[in-house]
Amino acid sequence: MDLSRYFVTDDGSLPEVRVSFSDPSVVPVAFKHLYDRGARNVTVNGGYLWIKASEVEKPFLGYEDAVLVASGDAEAFHVVLANIAGSSTPIPDLGVFVYEDSLDFDYRMGSPWGKDEIQSFIALLVQLCELGGQVSVPWWGAEGEQDFLDALGRP
Repeated sequence: MDLSRYFVTDDGSLPEVRVSFSDPSVVPVAFKHLYDRGARNVTVNGGYLWIKASEVEKPFLGYEDAVLVASGDAEAFHVVLANIAGSSTPIPDLGVFVYEDSLDFDYRMGSPWGKDEIQSFIALLVQLCELGGQVSVPWWGAEGEQDFLDALGRP
């Protein structure tokens, strides 16, 4: 399955791919998996998250902060991660929204996305599915979502 049309032309948008989990306790495990696959935070100023009880912002410290979101103690947050490799090829920078029940990825389309990079991203999504995730790609509509699901080997 050739998914290049969903990656190669930079039109200025940031398409999104969602990986939802029926058990919120898996979200921190899935987020840590990104770090296990080489992720490093390249967010400007490091990133922050909002702690609900104290109503204060705290600096993003790392993958363990996803536990605070999954438990409902912090609001969802967004970071930009570089160097994630689903396979042997690093994936171009990915934005990651960490929600109580999902990880939502956004990406800048363009020349950094070649065949190997796309396949590495698909491999990462397959790994997240193996952790119990369900992939949806509403950004690209029904046809685009089906293309992604076909590439993942999912009905």
